[in-house]
Amino acid sequence: MQRIYACPLSPEEYEQTEGYRQVTPESVCPRCLRWVALHRHGRYQRWVVTRLARWLYLWIVRFLCPQCRHTISYLPDFAFSYHAVQPETFAAFLDGEHTGRDVCTLWDRLHGYQRRFAAFGAELIRTVGAGLGLPPPPSPQGLWPWLKKAGEGLRPLTRRLVTEFKIGLFRRYRCHQPAGP
Repeated sequence: MQRIYACPLSPEEYEQTEGYRQVTPESVCPRCLRWVALHRHGRYQRWVVTRLARWLYLWIVRFLCPQCRHTISYLPDFAFSYHAVQPETFAAFLDGEHTGRDVCTLWDRLHGYQRRFAAFGAELIRTVGAGLGLPPPPSPQGLWPWLKKAGEGLRPLTRRLVTEFKIGLFRRYRCHQPAGP
């Protein structure tokens, strides 16, 4: 399972200060919903592209629930699940701000993300419904303005989508789903 947490650090600061060591897990296992002390259970690495178009290979911490024996990864909110681009870079691209180093460098990748985002829009709207305000008619043109109005940026919006609605911007991931029977 994966949790996205509000990280006050930039990716560069996260790397320099070993931010994964500073993560404090919840006191309730998000998988089995029991009050329990989650134990550190290793780490893994993943890529993130900074706003200056620098690729960083960062550590992501994992915790183990002693009750249900499942692991929970804590992903900083400056990273999308399974995508290296930061939310701010994708938002700038969608807003037409195409002069940033990150947007220019990742132009083709961002176009691919935009296609996935647009193709997934109808399911995103069906899942969220009016949970983020009156949804637009299913169309790629109305999706981004609706999501922009719903939050204070793509980081908190992504956290909210994953936490409350169990869905991402590009698809529904198993790692965000509640525990099965």
